[in-house]
Amino acid sequence: MIIVVAHFPSLYPDELLYSGIARYHQMSGNLAQKHTIRELFGDRLVCATVDLPSHLELLASRVHNLYSCEQLIQNHTLFPYYACFLNGDEIAQAEMLMKRGTAQGMVHSSLGLLATKVKSPKFLRFCRECYKAEAKECEPYWHRFHQLPGVSICPVHKQPLNVSNIHCATHNHKFEFVALSKIKEEYFSEVNVDARWSENLAYIAEQSASILTSHWQTKTIPSYKNLLYEQGYITAKGRVKFKELLIQFRQFYSDELLQHLNCEVTTVSETWLHKLSRNPEEIIHPLRHLLMVRFLDGTFNSSVIASHPPFGDGPWPCLNKAADHYHLAIIKNCAISRCSKTGLPVGTFQCSCGFVYSRRGPDRSNEDKYRIGRVKQFGQVWHSKLKGLNTVNLSLRKKAGLLGVDPRTVKNQTSILLNFKENPQSNEAIASKSSMITNAMKNASLRIQKARVNWRVLDKVLLNVAERAIEEIKSMPEPTRISLASIARTSAVGELSLKISKNLDKLPKTKAYVATCIETTETYQVRRLLWAANRLFEGEGKIVGWRLLKLAGLNHPLRKQVLNVFNDLIHQNDLDS
Repeated sequence: MIIVVAHFPSLYPDELLYSGIARYHQMSGNLAQKHTIRELFGDRLVCATVDLPSHLELLASRVHNLYSCEQLIQNHTLFPYYACFLNGDEIAQAEMLMKRGTAQGMVHSSLGLLATKVKSPKFLRFCRECYKAEAKECEPYWHRFHQLPGVSICPVHKQPLNVSNIHCATHNHKFEFVALSKIKEEYFSEVNVDARWSENLAYIAEQSASILTSHWQTKTIPSYKNLLYEQGYITAKGRVKFKELLIQFRQFYSDELLQHLNCEVTTVSETWLHKLSRNPEEIIHPLRHLLMVRFLDGTFNSSVIASHPPFGDGPWPCLNKAADHYHLAIIKNCAISRCSKTGLPVGTFQCSCGFVYSRRGPDRSNEDKYRIGRVKQFGQVWHSKLKGLNTVNLSLRKKAGLLGVDPRTVKNQTSILLNFKENPQSNEAIASKSSMITNAMKNASLRIQKARVNWRVLDKVLLNVAERAIEEIKSMPEPTRISLASIARTSAVGELSLKISKNLDKLPKTKAYVATCIETTETYQVRRLLWAANRLFEGEGKIVGWRLLKLAGLNHPLRKQVLNVFNDLIHQNDLDS
């Protein structure tokens, strides 16, 4: 039998569900918090979670469906903030856990929050100006956007937040719901921040609140490669200039502010900024996305996080100057691929006249629609026009102007027409053979230009470099995975990874040594677990499961080998205690 709560209070705009339950506890007259929890959830063991509460289906049913689960999640929890950079499957999984209920910490684990170093506030915070205004109109309440990580300033009043003595964490205060009206606002001090950070902190507060209330969802992890390329942080070969990026990023924010936000990038090992620059598959904290966007672009809106077509919406113009429909938008499809050198999108446009062209994107203006990067196929209409021009007395340059190409292309295509017999598939044959000839010439040129390499000497050099790099990685204060990429970064030899991976058979000594040192995902995670266990034991004298996972940067489900080590560490700790 479901007991319906008759007088659950109406929730205010941006009010935390936690705050609404705290106000209900005041109204109910219950002496114990557990009695209130049992009335609302039917279970006395539901925890007082501030940011991402669960068991919402039970709550919605017992308040007579005054609010749906979706309304509670979207308007009265911090879930929209974290969901902004998740894909559809991850969003559905977390929402299901919040609706149906789960073990403590599982919702946070599904969102990657146990593995991140970005810390949520330890105590609930409020704005003194908001408190006074709400006390006059109705009653003060806990706001969602005041509790977001990295937010130290009220986005409405632009004033530093005040820190209460009400704990956000549930491990020591599992059943405590405290209304804001219960505390005296004048007794609590403001967040202590450096005045030099005010502009950046104001940006973080405003944009964090915007994410929370706009319900944006990217569905795919956003890519910053286009912005990095525009700012000059990607080479022509598509490699990110991490050394330059890290220096400029640290100068832009200062190491002190980044440390305050738990987003420092001061080490030479793999950082969150490296992962964010490479289109990561793992979850990156929204605060770090905000820092990246401000650094590269300065604005954060749906156009930044949404996935817009890099070449705009069709139809697109045919750029065959020999056709009657030149510059008319009649191409309906655009095939998009990635440039192997820069990682930027490449659009290929094929017209019914046989003309096929491509260009590297993304388009930055309307004029870019009329730009050709490369002609892949000229087509029957273009070749027919060329044949006609070759029968009249015109200069090579004049023909080129009428066909929209350079004189050399006219000469080459005329030569191809003369050397190959025409047949019903003449245009396809001409285009195919032309492409084959061009590629063959390029490959022959590259083979001639390639210098001979003394692989025996290079093997000795790279072996010595790899040994020193691996020793340095192992001596780092925090574990860094030993991989080709980390070895290359640590050794400061930019092409080491490429030389090893593409020529392993020619580097037998280096290959053998690196193979014994490279870590798999499991071995690296085991090393992180052991490191975290030692840190916890030295600092606290005991090992708690969730703290061990958080410090190690791991989430459930763990791989079999890692899970075995995790269980052994917990079991050994229980025996020792």
